[in-house]
Amino acid sequence: MTSAGEGRLHRLNGLVALWLARVAAVIMAFLAMMTFVDVGARYFFNRPFNFAVEITELSMGLIVYLGVGLTTHENGHVRVDFFTLKLGERIRAAIEALTSLIALGFLVVMIWRLWLRALVLFEKHDVSQVLHLPFWPVAFTMATASLFLLTGVFLWLLAALRHLARP
Repeated sequence: MTSAGEGRLHRLNGLVALWLARVAAVIMAFLAMMTFVDVGARYFFNRPFNFAVEITELSMGLIVYLGVGLTTHENGHVRVDFFTLKLGERIRAAIEALTSLIALGFLVVMIWRLWLRALVLFEKHDVSQVLHLPFWPVAFTMATASLFLLTGVFLWLLAALRHLARP
C-alpha cells in the first residue's frame, strides 16, 4: 500500500472509530442514567426496573465493541514494554510486526465468528426475555464495529513493516 493510501486509510479509520466511540459514550451515559434511576426506584419506591439487567447486558457489548476501534487507532491499549525497552528499534519493530500479525489472525477468526453468531441470532429471531428486543441488531453492530479494530491492527502492522524496511 502506498503511503498516501495508508494515510487515507488511517484518517478514515480514525474518523469512523471516533464516531463509533462517541456512540458508545452516549450509550454509556444512557446506561449510567438508567442505573441511577433504577437504584432510586428500587430504594425509594421499592419498584426497580425489571428490564435494567437486560439493557445493561446489551449495552455493555455495544460499549466495548464501539469503543475498541478508537482505542486501537490511538494506540491506547495497555502494553507491557518492560522487556522490549532494552532492545534495539529494529527488534522492537520486528516484535510489533509479529504480534500484529498474530493479532490480525486472531481478529479475523473472532470477527468471522461474530458474524456467524449474528446470522444465527437473526435466523432464529432470538429476543430478550423482558422487553423482547431482538439480539441480532446488537450482534451485527458488534461485528461491524470490530472491523475497525481489525483495521487499526492492520495499520499497526504496516507501520511496523515500514519501520523494518528503513535502512
